[in-house]
Amino acid sequence: MIQNLRKNTFWLLTAQGLTIFASLILNIVLARHLGPTYNGIYNYATSIIAIFGIFVDFGMSTVLIRDVARDLNLTKKYLDNLVFLKIIIGVIILSLIIITSFFVRQYHNIELIMLFLGLYNIISGFNYLVRGIFRSHNQMIYEAYTIIFEKSLLLIFGFIALFYYNSLLLYTVIFAITSLIGFALAIKIIRQKFSKFRLHIDTAFWKYMLLEIWPYGVSSIVVTIYFSIDQVILGSIKPIIQVGYYGIARSTTGVIISIIGILIGVLFPSFSALFKTDKKAFLELLNNAIKLMVILSFIFVLEMMFLSRGLILLVFGHKYLNSVLPLQFLSISTGLIFINALIGNAFGAVDKQKTLLKGLFLSMIINVVLNFLLIPKFAADGAAAAAVFTELFIGTYAYILFKRDFEIRILKYIIRPLIAAGLSSLVFIFLSSLNVLALLVIGIIVYFIILILIKGISIEFIKDNLRFRSSSTGAGSTGSRSSGSGPTESI
Repeated sequence: MIQNLRKNTFWLLTAQGLTIFASLILNIVLARHLGPTYNGIYNYATSIIAIFGIFVDFGMSTVLIRDVARDLNLTKKYLDNLVFLKIIIGVIILSLIIITSFFVRQYHNIELIMLFLGLYNIISGFNYLVRGIFRSHNQMIYEAYTIIFEKSLLLIFGFIALFYYNSLLLYTVIFAITSLIGFALAIKIIRQKFSKFRLHIDTAFWKYMLLEIWPYGVSSIVVTIYFSIDQVILGSIKPIIQVGYYGIARSTTGVIISIIGILIGVLFPSFSALFKTDKKAFLELLNNAIKLMVILSFIFVLEMMFLSRGLILLVFGHKYLNSVLPLQFLSISTGLIFINALIGNAFGAVDKQKTLLKGLFLSMIINVVLNFLLIPKFAADGAAAAAVFTELFIGTYAYILFKRDFEIRILKYIIRPLIAAGLSSLVFIFLSSLNVLALLVIGIIVYFIILILIKGISIEFIKDNLRFRSSSTGAGSTGSRSSGSGPTESI
């Protein structure tokens, strides 16, 4: 199982690496070439579509991965029914998007932009489903193939649309087309390697699925509203350029969240399987993952606190200086997401996702209220500050709730990384005249050296995690694979 974990993680990281690279390049070209206003229109539209996109998947791919990983014979049954169900949902959602596009705050081509982004979002929902089959069978190489092919096309033709044609509308058309091509390739592989499925309605199965997915679906509603409502509110009551500034901060931290998402995503099947077979190994794997996330979160927040301005100037230019403070706020919330997302994944693996719903709902309410209070006065800065308070609340709530039943050790792992981060900050203070990229690398090196010296991390722990093993018990030998459904892919 360790060998499978390494292979699966390698392929997923390769695919995600290309996804992140494509996202970075295209976001930079869009921001620099079209400017803050069009960047604002794009982010405003994607945020509205994301809210509709909640219902495209609504936790179906997560339940599919969980159940099929436990019994591979369920593959055909799940595909037969869920593909048909998604077709019905997709038609309804697209109709609602078209209607809504005529009532939102009007900007250039907003109706067509929303239409094509809606198509992309719906097709992506199908992609999550069929790629879930690859994950549940531990054949993530096929998931990687489809993602690499799709994102390569998107990078090439998206770049042409933005750089040579200066067209945001054409860019969104290419999103929809490349996603459809990726789906077609995935279906071909599914039918050749896994199951020659056909559309089918099994009412008993649909009832079972509705009962199983609603906790994940409600969770996705809360998470999506949290990540999207700020830009919707911002674009509705403030000049669209403010969404352009805020979108830069969101997309920058979104890259990091995507990386963390794929690492946590690889853990979900292993969490789920180990919880059923070896609870001690499950807890060992979970605590090692928590320790790693805490360590990574501190260095990320540290770097962004000191280097946000330099990075914004280097990558996006002077016209995006108003993105610096939102980026600093969002880096704090992202550091909290490192840990919160892992604990949230663990709730799903132990079939206790329903117990987290109250906290998620409260966090959504807090976030919406804070956005309405802070955005009118502080615009993009207020939206970013609201995100920090929301993550602090849900993180505290989830930790207390999970610790009632399982021995997790978050607080134990915080002290030494905090000390290392504090000492490493001196590097940024005394070497502030250095190039921002040089400071970034030096800061990481110094942080980990200090962490090793104060025994916050060992060389063995680093080696074991690079090999995707557990560091201290036989969790690895019992099958410490990791997985889970990663976060919703960014548009």
